[in-house]
Amino acid sequence: MMGLSIEEISVLELKSRWASCSDKKRKVNFHWKVMMAPASVIDYLIVHELCHFKHKRHNAEFWNEVDKYYPEYQKRRSPG
Repeated sequence: MMGLSIEEISVLELKSRWASCSDKKRKVNFHWKVMMAPASVIDYLIVHELCHFKHKRHNAEFWNEVDKYYPEYQKRRSPG
């Protein structure tokens, strides 16, 4: 759907993040606690990390990309 290929997905104990990605290895890491989140939050986290392969920083272009693939992202970012 996004035209990306990922070489590796890992589930780890990440100290201060829910997820991270590495452009060099085309790898996405998720904190193991993510699996306990609602499916909609997991979907958001996946889209968020994949969008970093196109836009590294959390700038307007990045958020436009997230919005393109997950229009309800703002509901998943904000608690409550």
